[in-house]
Amino acid sequence: MSNRRRARNFVNNAGDGEPAADDGLQAMRERNRTVAEREASRLARPDTSEASSTLGHASKKKSAVMSTPFGNMMGRNQSGSKTDPGVQEQEEWCGPFSVARQMISAREEARRLREEQQAEADPENSKESHPLDMETELALDKKRRLENPSLNWVSRRQRMTNDGAGGDMANVNYYAKRRRRFNQQKSLMGNGSNYVPSLFQLCVNYLVENFEHIDSLGLVDHSIRRALCERLVAQGKMNGAAFDVLAEMGVETLELVDCAQVTQDQFCDALRALLPSGLRAILLKHCGRCFGTQAVQVISEIKELELFAISLGGAYLLKDEDVVKLIGATARTLSSIDFTACPLIGSQFCRALSEHFSSPVDGGVGCLLELSLQNVPLTKEALFSLGASSDALRNLKSLRLKEIEAVDDEVVSIILNSIDGGTLEGIDLGGNDQLTDDILSSMRRCNTKGNLRALQLSGLKNLTAIGLEAFFTPIDDLPAPPMLRKLDLSQCSYEEINDAVLILAAKAASFKRSLTDVAADDSLNPESLVHEVSSTKGLVHVNVGG
Repeated sequence: MSNRRRARNFVNNAGDGEPAADDGLQAMRERNRTVAEREASRLARPDTSEASSTLGHASKKKSAVMSTPFGNMMGRNQSGSKTDPGVQEQEEWCGPFSVARQMISAREEARRLREEQQAEADPENSKESHPLDMETELALDKKRRLENPSLNWVSRRQRMTNDGAGGDMANVNYYAKRRRRFNQQKSLMGNGSNYVPSLFQLCVNYLVENFEHIDSLGLVDHSIRRALCERLVAQGKMNGAAFDVLAEMGVETLELVDCAQVTQDQFCDALRALLPSGLRAILLKHCGRCFGTQAVQVISEIKELELFAISLGGAYLLKDEDVVKLIGATARTLSSIDFTACPLIGSQFCRALSEHFSSPVDGGVGCLLELSLQNVPLTKEALFSLGASSDALRNLKSLRLKEIEAVDDEVVSIILNSIDGGTLEGIDLGGNDQLTDDILSSMRRCNTKGNLRALQLSGLKNLTAIGLEAFFTPIDDLPAPPMLRKLDLSQCSYEEINDAVLILAAKAASFKRSLTDVAADDSLNPESLVHEVSSTKGLVHVNVGG
């Protein structure tokens, strides 16, 4: 419009006898016509063929500045198409129609290439497919099974095959049957539409729903009180009033799965009433708020105590000197100690154990049977004093040292050597990264009477297959391999826990050995040491997950 206006003004101002004006107007018109023809394909119809350019300086290929938003012209192939390289493709500008046409052609090209690759990979099945065909088929199958429940029926033989029995009834062992039965019961008693709660669970749920109206539970079993406590915690009803009902006069075991809502004053009042009436066990979890210096003071003030078990978890208020005072007040009857996540316990606790649970000749007054320590900040020197300074662990039957940074092969060896007579029945050393195969030899040597039944070594990454195979293999000058009922090797190195280790562990646990055959035969093959199969012994729980 501006060019036309200038040309009109020029014509009006020019005279009739001036040929130079006519020549200038004609040149301007020719120039405008050339520009219009060149830009017509972009501004009007994208599918129109490109007009030839007469101006060299205005050529799209020679110009340094392009009129498209991307700075260049869009096209799949400037020299030729993919199907026929000799055919020149039309060069297109960026626009809604051209972009849509290019996307459609690119999609068709990708589809063609995918079909060609599938035909080359599987010539027999050259049917057209899509990446989501499998998901679509699964969705349709699920819909068919919902509409026709009979399709979900599976025969017993097929269930045996799916469970790994191979369809052969003779190859199904007792452990596989128990696992399959447990999975079936779990599926039937789950939280799905087929869930039918037991009569016990119905009663517990009804009591919890109306717990604010209960003043006393009476003479009910400890397991019932525990179930009620778990349900109260799950529904958020475990408060001070519920604690008073659970910790009523006459209970022998005070077990709470969560003490977060119980104050220390309320707990101390309950101890003053329960300890003289025969309280024998205190089992508390998340007890940091209620069990501290004041609770220890109340326990130490009671003269006639019958406590045989103390288990505290998360007691962040319990100091090292408080633990010394607690052990001194209860050592005469105490036989089981369990501390989990108690950050203030230290070396004074270990010295108190060595002092109060040593033999009567050394001035001890108690007999410790169970010791469980998990996530407790004990030093290596404190653990050395626990095993080397006295014989406080001589009668120990269960040892648990889990997730303690200072525990290493030397500590375990000293502690196991302090246990006399091979009385140890359970060992749990899980979560200690510094332990190696050396602890296997120490455990084998301390099992002189063959009483070891539970071994938990979860999370020990440094154990090797050679060490475990030697642990379960008869060796001269060493006690027989342990006849375990429970074996936990979860979270260990998956390359080291192999079939050979499990076979040797099962043979050691499931067969009786003839001592006369062992003495007469020099072979160390476990199969040659089998005397008869024991019907009452064998591995009951095996965990090699992770």
